[in-house]
Amino acid sequence: MADISVLMTVDTACLAAGNPVGSCCSLSDGADPTGSTEFVVNADPGQTIGFTITPKDGTSSVSFVEFRHEGGLTGVFDPLPSSSNGWVGTAAGSAGQEENYYIDFNANGTQYTLDPGIKIKGG
Repeated sequence: MADISVLMTVDTACLAAGNPVGSCCSLSDGADPTGSTEFVVNADPGQTIGFTITPKDGTSSVSFVEFRHEGGLTGVFDPLPSSSNGWVGTAAGSAGQEENYYIDFNANGTQYTLDPGIKIKGG
């Protein structure tokens, strides 16, 4: 089980209407139960962060495709969440380090990208 569990909720009707991805998705964890499109995960080095995805309507098809760093070969996740590790990543880096990353996902057969951030807490 991950130290931090993050739920990504996708409003597929919002996406189908052509709205920006950031306004159609929310990410939430225990510290942010209502979600936020400007979501930043605050994690200590070594904490694991698990991601799950669900449709807002409870019936549409949504799934993760890939997590990617926003530039460079390494980043604050090591390893990045992926299908092979159950969409769980490990926070790496040093205190105060912050990075955006990409979440590629499918919603009703169309691929989209969301770009939230992760910040390593001071220790």
